[in-house]
Amino acid sequence: MSVNVKKTVKRIDRALNKENWDAVRSITQSMHPSEIASLIQASSQEKKHLIIEAIGADVASEVYFQLNPEERVSILKPLQETYITAMAEDMESDDAADFIGELPEYLADMVLKTMDPEERKDVTPLLVYPEDSAGGIMQTEVLKSPHDATSREIVELIKKIEEEDEEDVEDLHMVYVVNETGRLVGRVFPLKLSTSAPDSPLWTIMDPVDVTLTPNMDQEEVAKIFRKYDEISLPVVDNSGVLLGRITADDILDVISEEAGEDIYKLGGISGEGLHPVHTSIYDNVRLRAPWIMLALVGELLLAFIIMQKFQTTLENFIILAALLPLVMATGGNVGVQTNTVTVRIIATGDFVINQIKSLLLAELKVGLVLGIISGILGSLIGILLNTAEIDFIRLFLVIFAGIVGATLTTSFLGVAGPLVLNKLKMDPAVSSGPFLVTFNDIFGTAFYLFLGATLL
Repeated sequence: MSVNVKKTVKRIDRALNKENWDAVRSITQSMHPSEIASLIQASSQEKKHLIIEAIGADVASEVYFQLNPEERVSILKPLQETYITAMAEDMESDDAADFIGELPEYLADMVLKTMDPEERKDVTPLLVYPEDSAGGIMQTEVLKSPHDATSREIVELIKKIEEEDEEDVEDLHMVYVVNETGRLVGRVFPLKLSTSAPDSPLWTIMDPVDVTLTPNMDQEEVAKIFRKYDEISLPVVDNSGVLLGRITADDILDVISEEAGEDIYKLGGISGEGLHPVHTSIYDNVRLRAPWIMLALVGELLLAFIIMQKFQTTLENFIILAALLPLVMATGGNVGVQTNTVTVRIIATGDFVINQIKSLLLAELKVGLVLGIISGILGSLIGILLNTAEIDFIRLFLVIFAGIVGATLTTSFLGVAGPLVLNKLKMDPAVSSGPFLVTFNDIFGTAFYLFLGATLL
């Protein structure tokens, strides 16, 4: 359904002012959780927690992770602890673990103590894993069966789950087969159960499990595996092969979105978690952005010192060089950022293998050379048209042309080499972009361009 947010927020406000909780539930009952989250975000700060409370813990548990991460916990603060516990119990184990992990320590401890024992048993093992690991995003709810169980027994079990409307195993994609020690030995798709002989033991009809995940694997690596093997669901096992849980494709969509957001921030030279300009304090925004700006400032100050010491006379005598300096820097910087973005992307998506380094470098250098030649010719012609001093046209053309080509080749090389070196050092290659690349381009490109001018003119 399509929701008119402004009008709906006014309707909800009127209901809340009258403390008519049933009206709020009636307004939101046919909405998707993401639409309800949009209404909450558009509401006034003092009304947000009231909406969360009015819609009920079962709906709130689905809405919670659709809210802005920067204000999720603050919305919960006015709510009763029993309500927060009810929300956790209505979530799948992986979401419940993330939910509890976001809470203040005292509140997280309280929620765990008051949760239903069965729910707590599913969630507690997940809390030991890092949030961005396979263990941190896996679900412990998984349909598993002994290898000697029959097709009839498992079909009856699935029917029982559906009849009782149990939520222990949602989105049933397959049955995992384990031996007497809990080791994963195979898997059976539900369709195969219905087409096989009722008395067939699972070990006779199961398929081998070609791909498994381990709980300490980074979530980005998990996303690459899902992409490579085109799976809907994959099992998570420990070092002994014991089945711990599963990760589904919808969890990976969240991971891809999260990782893409982080990379976008890093490409802009912003470290740390994603920042929302409205819901993040000025202090946090400045704290995370300032280091890269300071790096750029130091680099530019170094450049200013070099110009004052080495090229002051050149700029005074040949003002046309100073006029075209921004053109040279902008061309090199833009080519470098494009190259860097392409390199970071192929590393992040797993499309790069180590023996392609030479090919990748040569390909980007060729692109940088062609772009440099095109830009160099145009820039040089512009420089000649703007030249009002008695400077030899050919020499001026060569200085501008060589300066632009040199800048594009240098940043093309750095745009490939920077991410590859950082990736080899087990560092996030996205951080090589932004201010670092631009600052290096400014220092090298300016020095090279003005050196040519001082030498040839």
